[in-house]
Amino acid sequence: MNAFQVHGSPSEFEREFSNVSECMRAQPGFLHHRLLCSQGADSTYVNVAEWQDEQSLRDALAHPEVIERLRPLAALATGRPTVCRPVLDRSSLGA
Repeated sequence: MNAFQVHGSPSEFEREFSNVSECMRAQPGFLHHRLLCSQGADSTYVNVAEWQDEQSLRDALAHPEVIERLRPLAALATGRPTVCRPVLDRSSLGA
């Protein structure tokens, strides 16, 4: 999970994040992610990603292409990344 406080253009942040996303989804161990934008403050975004394991994430973050694609995000936003473990996971009763 990574919470971003965007201090640049939100649309530019979304474009650059999409560029990073395309690279990350090709990395071994990547399962899924979602980028969410706060409705109360459009400068707050949260990325929730699922990886096969923590080492896959760490390997992806060390990949040279990923590092290069992450650089523009640093100019647009400040992130607060943290690795979390599932505690509760529910779907709707109709699912």
